[in-house]
Amino acid sequence: MTDIRVGLESLYAEVSEITIKNTKLGLGYCIKDNYKIDVEFESSSGFRFSAADGYYYILTKTFASYKSAAGAAGVIRNLGVNAWPVAIYRNYWRVYVGGVTQESEALKVYEQIRGRYGYTYSELTKNNKQRLLVSANSYSFLIDGEKKGAYPQFKALLPDAKGNLVLNLGSRSYRGRIEIGCYGKSSVTAVNVIQVDSYLYGVVPCEMQSNYEMEALKAQAVCARSFALTRVGYRADSNISKAYYLGDTTKYQVYRGYTAETARTAQAVDATAGMVLKYKGKTVPAYYFSTSGGSTESVSEVWGFSSDYLTAMPDLYETEPEKKPWLSVFTKEQLSSKLASYKQNIGNLLSIVPQVTTMTGRVYSLKIKGTKGSAILQTGTIREALSLYSTKFKVVTKGDVPDLVSVRSDSEIAQAQIQNCYIISAGGTIEKASKDLDQYIVAGESNFVNYPRNAPKNSDTWYFYGMGYGHGVGMSQSGANGMAKAGYTYKEILAYYFQGCTCGV
Repeated sequence: MTDIRVGLESLYAEVSEITIKNTKLGLGYCIKDNYKIDVEFESSSGFRFSAADGYYYILTKTFASYKSAAGAAGVIRNLGVNAWPVAIYRNYWRVYVGGVTQESEALKVYEQIRGRYGYTYSELTKNNKQRLLVSANSYSFLIDGEKKGAYPQFKALLPDAKGNLVLNLGSRSYRGRIEIGCYGKSSVTAVNVIQVDSYLYGVVPCEMQSNYEMEALKAQAVCARSFALTRVGYRADSNISKAYYLGDTTKYQVYRGYTAETARTAQAVDATAGMVLKYKGKTVPAYYFSTSGGSTESVSEVWGFSSDYLTAMPDLYETEPEKKPWLSVFTKEQLSSKLASYKQNIGNLLSIVPQVTTMTGRVYSLKIKGTKGSAILQTGTIREALSLYSTKFKVVTKGDVPDLVSVRSDSEIAQAQIQNCYIISAGGTIEKASKDLDQYIVAGESNFVNYPRNAPKNSDTWYFYGMGYGHGVGMSQSGANGMAKAGYTYKEILAYYFQGCTCGV
């Protein structure tokens, strides 16, 4: 399995400074997936990385090692100017002089160095937004990613208390290597270059509860591995124009590195080493989410494209959902504010009506009418705009009787509220419907259906009663855990949620 590049967006992207707290690091370049350490550095205070802007003169002489470049920089500094050894590429170092912020100051620097020691220099160079300053406790050096389109990658050289080589960035630590660059900005960003399964050690415990059944954790590991390998886009080599295609946030899949690892989730990763989800022999993205509320959803109803293996499936093993049925209450003012942030200014709200509902009970299209017009929200935009857990919800307003159902007897069909009925459980017991519940959940042949109990008493308030958590496409994590408890293996779980797919290496 290959190394991949993971952008550490959540904490270490486009910031002014990043510190690697390790006291001993190796610096090297990854060229055609081959990483080699060129030089080792030590610093009792760790290593600080920041953008290096300003003007520089570049010594025309090149150097094959840090040591020789640092020696030349030291000689030039004797002239009373700033000079640094600069990492360019494997076995390729230069010396930059100056670092001043004004061109006029740079010209003064040149007067101090011109013709001295027989050195010659390039024309004055401006900030290229690809240079970094690395500061240790008693020395510093620069990195310039522009000339070869590559930044060096740093590796820990001393193991931690558990015997693992990890890089400590303060709030979090990471296996593998860390690449830090500007990538065309006046800030610095960290990229974790890491073997796929080592990456999964820090993903699975963030995406699924570690106390879930082992077969569910294995299914999660396969999903996360498949998703990652279909998103990485390129090898582990640096690419200064595009630092990464896979981040560490919910936009991709949550990754918190070595800091988040647990023994059980690591066991699940190891037990499925190399396994990916395949459809017709090709590795495919294995989408997943927390809770379905009774049925997963076809991808065409969520993201608008069709896929034979991403179809709606009954999720009746989801009897212990991670996210229980929920209620979101909105006033007219709150809804208006949320719509305004989406540039939907429709005046005073008058009504909210689901226009199109899918076969699984999710709202595909929601019409919100106001005194100045109407707004139509669809699928994922509904969740995002209104901050809802899922699109499987019912809208209840003043005067609604939301728990009204048809009751059939031998001779007639009558209308009744569930709260006034008796319920026969699966075990055959008969009980009066509880009036302490917000919703009654009814299990059908292929889905769960919710019946809210209460309606708002204020005409300027709307209740959104919902089930599920997430987009609904692919594997329900709560359902997978239920299937595992029922004795299904991880391969059987994946084969169920992803129809026509198999697990393989």
